[in-house]
Amino acid sequence: MNKRVLLDRFHLLTYAMTIVGWALLIYALIVFDNARPEMATVVTNYFGIDVRQNWLRDVYDRLKFLLWFCAVSSFLTLIFNYILKVTHRERISMAILLLFVVSAAAISLLLILNPTAI
Repeated sequence: MNKRVLLDRFHLLTYAMTIVGWALLIYALIVFDNARPEMATVVTNYFGIDVRQNWLRDVYDRLKFLLWFCAVSSFLTLIFNYILKVTHRERISMAILLLFVVSAAAISLLLILNPTAI
């Protein structure tokens, strides 16, 4: 196989992993919205509507798994991207670096706050 064709496939793999990582992060935001407690507003208080005051444990566990998967996959993609940079003088993708930073920050926040212990 031609070296350039292999390099192009390697690029496509890193781009595909980046797109999948961002899609999973967006899905994690949706899961976060479902896992957190419901917000009590003036309207819910006025009409006496019950709102959930605790985190849903199984949805919270799914959120943690998604964030860890995003962090690990983006870290692996960063390694692939670094190998491309060193061997073929390609550039480092800022999108995958941002994905890693965002998912690592979200994991850190969840571990520090530990909302299910409340």
